[in-house]
Amino acid sequence: MSDKYQIVSELGKGSSSEVLLVEHRKLKTYRAVKCVKKTTSNLRSQLLSEADILKNLKHPCIPTIYDVEEDDEYYYIIEEYIQGQSLEAFVLHQECISIDTVVHMTLQICDVMKYLHNQKPEPIIYQDLKPEHIILCGKRIVLIDFGISSYFTGNGNTYRNFGTQGYAPPEKYQGITCDIRADIYGIGKIIEFMSSKMPLKEFQCLKPFTAKATVYDREERYQQIEALEADLQEVLRNGCQKKQQTKNKHLLTELAVAGTQRRVGTTHLAISLTCFFNQNGRPCIYQEYHKSDCMRLLAKEDGGYMRNDGLIAYEKFRGIPYYGEGIEKWDQTENLHVQDYGIQLHDILENNKKLMIVMGSRPWECEQTKYLLEKICLRNNLVLICNYGNRVQAKNFARMYHHRVYCFPPDADPFRMTREKRRFFQKLLRQEGW
Repeated sequence: MSDKYQIVSELGKGSSSEVLLVEHRKLKTYRAVKCVKKTTSNLRSQLLSEADILKNLKHPCIPTIYDVEEDDEYYYIIEEYIQGQSLEAFVLHQECISIDTVVHMTLQICDVMKYLHNQKPEPIIYQDLKPEHIILCGKRIVLIDFGISSYFTGNGNTYRNFGTQGYAPPEKYQGITCDIRADIYGIGKIIEFMSSKMPLKEFQCLKPFTAKATVYDREERYQQIEALEADLQEVLRNGCQKKQQTKNKHLLTELAVAGTQRRVGTTHLAISLTCFFNQNGRPCIYQEYHKSDCMRLLAKEDGGYMRNDGLIAYEKFRGIPYYGEGIEKWDQTENLHVQDYGIQLHDILENNKKLMIVMGSRPWECEQTKYLLEKICLRNNLVLICNYGNRVQAKNFARMYHHRVYCFPPDADPFRMTREKRRFFQKLLRQEGW
């Protein structure tokens, strides 16, 4: 290879492979060369698969492949050198990203995915859509690294079933064959990633689309790229304000959550509920209505951060820390707000808000729970939640107070939506008419 190309610099390096920037000696043009040691069989097959896929593709958002070569030690794939910065780096260094920028970028991603999915005789499934694999070249995006892409055969089998945690769809972890809906899920996660730097109202506009693209059950997702593309184009044509108002005018806007005592899972349930609403297309913000360090500590977690508008962002969660009584309350008009009052139950009993009471159900908690419930009037807009999956105690409370009691399942992580939690919240919303 050295007789054709002059090495300029190293672009990246791993234990068994590297990517070099080279200059063609005669044409004086730059190329990117991926080099994989022949002793690494899995990377070798991945490299050759990438070359096989790229060789027949012609699209402005896909790098051109020029050649595949080998010597005694390495296989080489010579590609178009894409000069720009990754979407990951771009978003990291932005203070604010407009909805138009997000939608225009996403439509380009949709276009290249649509091109891949429409390949004949078999669609190509990219499978590893993430910010590091999207390069911004001016206003154009380029999709790089087709190493784990695969053809999707008509009988439902793929040659590969990989992806990156946080961007790969749930079916990947269940051993289910991925299809084009895996890429639709990836697009939804990319929108979520970009929307973390969007103004809140614009983020809310795209939330229903990201929620539909990333639904756990792929049968409930967009089934084709064209459907997501059409929704995004409508945002560009008509804006989102009117549509958002129409969608939300009938929805509950405030939901208070309080506990009968400390450490019964009030904040855990409130965060879980916020994540559930956001995942299902109802823009929701958690509000801390009691003095606590939970939100500020969350901002310091890996993956969590405080936005310029004061919101704490962590995956699908958005929350407002307790800023004190002197701070103006957040705009209530276009969101569902889950308000965490901690144990300050009496602060909200005089209001006519929908109120969820998280009840302690362990033996040492039941007396305090009974004491508080006997002091308050069990009104219609009161929802009782028994924690820890204690169905026996939930039934006891229901008989004792002639009031429906829901049983929240055992749960380790409020930010992860398990099947049990999803079913619990779906049942709750259905029976309460929310």
